[in-house]
Amino acid sequence: MGYNRVATPRAFVDLISYNLAHGWSALANITALQDDDSTAVTFDSGSIIEMFDMKPSNHVVIDANNQKFYIQYDTEFNTDSLAESSFLAILNHNLDDANAVITVQTDDDSSFGSPNTISTTGNHTKVINAAADAGAGDIDPAYNGWTLITWPTQTSNNRYLRITLSDDDSATDDFSTDIKIGSILYGEIVDWPHAPQQGISTTIDYDGTTLQQSVGGSTYANSTHFGQSNWSTTAPWNLNASASSHYSFQRRYGRMSHSMIFSHLADTDLFPPDQYSGTTSNWFDSDTLHASFYQKILGQHLPFLFSIDGTSTTKADYGLFRLANSGFTSTQVAHRVWDVALDITETW
Repeated sequence: MGYNRVATPRAFVDLISYNLAHGWSALANITALQDDDSTAVTFDSGSIIEMFDMKPSNHVVIDANNQKFYIQYDTEFNTDSLAESSFLAILNHNLDDANAVITVQTDDDSSFGSPNTISTTGNHTKVINAAADAGAGDIDPAYNGWTLITWPTQTSNNRYLRITLSDDDSATDDFSTDIKIGSILYGEIVDWPHAPQQGISTTIDYDGTTLQQSVGGSTYANSTHFGQSNWSTTAPWNLNASASSHYSFQRRYGRMSHSMIFSHLADTDLFPPDQYSGTTSNWFDSDTLHASFYQKILGQHLPFLFSIDGTSTTKADYGLFRLANSGFTSTQVAHRVWDVALDITETW
């Protein structure tokens, strides 16, 4: 939609960084192998774990002659409800330049003998830069920049995630150029029950600048940054089909923040049935805001992909944010009815 028209927001909460942060997952849970299932992928710069550090500008470079390869994540969850997913985002990529297509699959078998192929047209929603490929089951980004797809929550056959990249012409061809990837996010969507009330505040803070005055009264500015760093082939959050486009006029400088209040939320939308329950539906797999959002971003610890409009396919409505404060505060305004404030600030 654009124009900063806030509707019902949506957050995309990354399961991988959550599991890494609290110690459930480790580097060994993430592998990158060529199509023979044994040869390690050659990185010209960076390493596997840097694709999951939630810092898109910190990109890795994967050698073009790896040909077809896959990145695989083992959640180590043997219970389907713990490994549920509903989105994949790949940020800061050059897959158009590389002539690469993407296959996204989940399976309970590490060898992917009977996978669920999410990337097949009809199994997912193409939100940002996720055109269908002529080949069955592939996504073919038309631009460099970033890609986002969503799907109905995968509630079974979901322990392992596999993202396969191959040349669009042939799986045995080298890519057209080295592949660059900044961040991979995979997890569940969180939708707020309804839109926030009127009085939303949006700020773009040009932070990082200090002013000094000389003896003669002249003012000088010293800036540590003007905003987030450029991505590998585009300005941040842009889409571009050229080999490299870092034009300064395409960037939005400053740090965006949103402050909004959600009124009259039912307690069943906000709080889980039992935060100490061993039953997943009562806690970990509860779709309440506290359990599915605040708990899984660990307060301010983890960033999250956020859209001011959960139905938007406009890239300007998206960004990477953190909570602006460390606490989760709710105010009861009627019997079993609560108001909740959400203050978030852009991060990179």
